[in-house]
Formats: sequence, structure tokens, C-alpha cells
Amino acid sequence: MSVYEIAVTRRSIRRFKDKAVPYEALEKCLNAGRLAPCGRNHQVCEYIVINDAEVLPGVFENIGGSVKMPPEKGGPRPEQSPKAYIIILINKTWEEDANRRRISLYDVGMAAENIILVAYEQGLGTCPILMFHENNLKPVLNIPDEYDIALVIAMGYPDESPVAEVATDSVEGWLDDKLVRHVPKRKLEDIVHHNRF
Repeated sequence: MSVYEIAVTRRSIRRFKDKAVPYEALEKCLNAGRLAPCGRNHQVCEYIVINDAEVLPGVFENIGGSVKMPPEKGGPRPEQSPKAYIIILINKTWEEDANRRRISLYDVGMAAENIILVAYEQGLGTCPILMFHENNLKPVLNIPDEYDIALVIAMGYPDESPVAEVATDSVEGWLDDKLVRHVPKRKLEDIVHHNRF
């Protein structure tokens, strides 16, 4: 599968198979994240990788968003919860200046996209999560004060197959009667401006 095919067919996954994710697959994702572009090569991103069955519930308890929806609304049954996480941290000591945070967040985004695409290439599904309880999650994972949690990426082998479709009057996702998630996307010609706006 080409990089283009990976980029256009990948969808966020919220329900995962009850199958462990090997560290070797996660390590490839981490290495791709490590080598993503970053502002002035400051490399402020660090990572926590979690695939231990005893640690996973503590993370799940402290995240929110669509991964936590009830099963009848497309969320996971208990056995379908994420089987791994990659948490992207910002090392504040490497930031050097609090005014750099905007750039650091771009760095996080570029690292996350590399992680997500490499995961998909290996048959893993992902769901980036911005809703989490940082003050509760940091002690669960022993994260020092000089780090901020920027993003949580839930991972596992997909147990659903969301579909992208052309958005008409709304970009609101919806579930059909088989709990298949439909993700409306705006048409390319509606969002691209050539040479000038």
C-alpha cells in the first residue's frame, strides 16, 4: 500500500479486537514519530508506550472522547477497549521558552501523524485523543512535572470498519443500524484555492 493509499483510507478506530499489540509494532511507530519534522530540531517530544494489560485500565479511566462512548453509540464493549497507547509528551525543559508552545504543538501533530500512518501500515487502528484528565493520568504513569501530556493515541487491531463519504450539508459523523461509523468529508474542490483565495 502506498503512503497516499494509507493516508486516504485510514479512519479513526474506537473498537479494538481483544488481541495484544506487540512492542515491536509500537517501536516502529515510535521511531517514525521520533524522526518527524520538528521546529528548529528542538525535539521536545518524548513518548510513553503502554501495552501492559495491568497498566491499560488506568489510562482508559482517564481519557474521554468517542473512545469512551457507550457501545450502543459506537463505543467499545469492555473487551474492545484499546490494547495499547502511545502518549506524546512535551518536555518543557527542551522547550526553553513558554512562547514556543505553539511550535511544540505543531511538532506533536507531525509526530502523531507519522505514528498513526505507520500503525495503519502494520494493521493497527488508532484514535488520537485530546480529551484526558492530565492531573489524574500523570501520577498513574509517574510523569514528572517538567512534562506536559500533549496527546494520547489509543491503539489496537481494529474491530470496526468506519467509512468515509462525501459530506453534503453536514460533517457530523453518524452510525447506521449495524453500528458502522460514517465519516462525512468535504470535497477537495470545496476546500482548495489555486494560487490565490
